[in-house]
Formats: sequence, structure tokens, C-alpha cells
Amino acid sequence: MEFKGEDGMNSEQPLPSEEARQPQAPEQPRQGKRLKYSKFRKVIAIIMAALLPGLGHLFLGLFIRGLTFIVLLLLDIFAMLYVSSDGLRINIPLLILLGLFIPVLYFYNVYDVLQSADYMVRYRRKPDRYARMDAKGQQSSPFYAWERGFAFAVLLVAGGGLMILFRMKPRWLSIFFEDYGFLTLAILLMMIGLFLFLREAFLSFKRKKLKERG
Repeated sequence: MEFKGEDGMNSEQPLPSEEARQPQAPEQPRQGKRLKYSKFRKVIAIIMAALLPGLGHLFLGLFIRGLTFIVLLLLDIFAMLYVSSDGLRINIPLLILLGLFIPVLYFYNVYDVLQSADYMVRYRRKPDRYARMDAKGQQSSPFYAWERGFAFAVLLVAGGGLMILFRMKPRWLSIFFEDYGFLTLAILLMMIGLFLFLREAFLSFKRKKLKERG
């Protein structure tokens, strides 16, 4: 025989516990730990990038990107030593431009590490929003395109060839650096600056579109 209480409910039916009555709190401790770890990792990457261009990227796991900065720094140092060697007529404007390339590379390296760390955090939180489909139909981040491309291989081949030429010091290379070295480097820096400007403009436009989508 079943007994019913004043409210008409079955007295044998268990009442909901206090834990069930209380709303479940979101599991945020794990996210908080991840956020703290991401911030700590970001600070360490910036410190390493400030010590030597490329180290911060290597710490973040962007090996090809980090090695690219290291190779560019070595190439600039080799070029400065070649231009200032005894066998050449010293081209002061070219030497100044080569010297200015080092701080430009240094500060862009720190800036890129900062952007890389922020992007990696955003991509891990919302991979569907920041990813795209690659040629194999798999979801991947466009940020890692340089890591899988063959541009670094081309840079290594070209950089190794230039280092060999700097060591051999052929006459035609000396004439080229004395007569056209400054103009060539100036045009190259202008092209790099234009590329970076267009890249940032494209990324800003893309971020604006993402914000409009919600």
C-alpha cells in the first residue's frame, strides 16, 4: 500500500538532494589554469625572443619560423662582413642599411612572437573559427602555413649560396655590391615593407569581418 503526503506525492519517492537542487557551477578551474599557463608561456617566449631572434618561435613550437629569423640574421651579418672587408671599396650607405636591418629584424621578431602566442591561444580556444580546410580536406590553421611550405627550403638554398659567394669573393660580386648594392637593398626593403603593410591590412580586414559575424 502506498502512502501519499500532503502534496499528493508518493512518500516512497526519494526527494532530490541538495546537490541536485543547486545549479552546477561551470568547470572553470581548468580553463583558468590553461589561461595562466598560456600567459606564462607567452612571457617566456617574449624573453627568449628578446635574447636572440628566433628563440621565442622555437619555444612556441614554430621551428621553421624561428629558424627563418636566425638564417636572416646570419645572412645580414655575413653581408656586413663582406661589404666591410679589405678587398672592397667600402660602400657606406649599403653598410648603414645592412646595419639597420638588424634592429628591424629584432623588433619584428619580438612583435611576431607576441602575435604568434596570442593567435595560438585563440586558435586552441576556437579552432573552428580560425581554421580553414587544407588541400587534403583536413582542418588546419593558416598560421602554420609557413611551417609546412617550401619557402624555408628556398631560403636555405639561397642563403647557403650567398654565404659561399661571400667566402669566395668573386670579382663580379664585388662590382655588383660596389655599384648596385645600395639600390638593390633599398628596393628589397621597400618590397618587404609593402608586403608587411598589405599583410597587416588583410589581417585587419579579416578580423573585422570575424567580429561582424559575431
